[in-house]
Amino acid sequence: MYRYEYETVRVGGGFWIDNRDCKHRDIIEARARDGWRFAGYVPTMFSSEGGTKELDLIFEREEADGAG
Repeated sequence: MYRYEYETVRVGGGFWIDNRDCKHRDIIEARARDGWRFAGYVPTMFSSEGGTKELDLIFEREEADGAG
């Protein structure tokens, strides 16, 4: 069984925005050190121009299911 956790990241929101300051790589690397695997992301908030303003980074980790 897998357990999932989500971490919200605020990004630029418009076209031609440099999002290197949002620290997404630092977050992914820190979670990996704690045993989590980056599973993907889901955009959760958009600008009026169609750019992503906020997204959830999705992390998973296999855990014992307790059955048996």
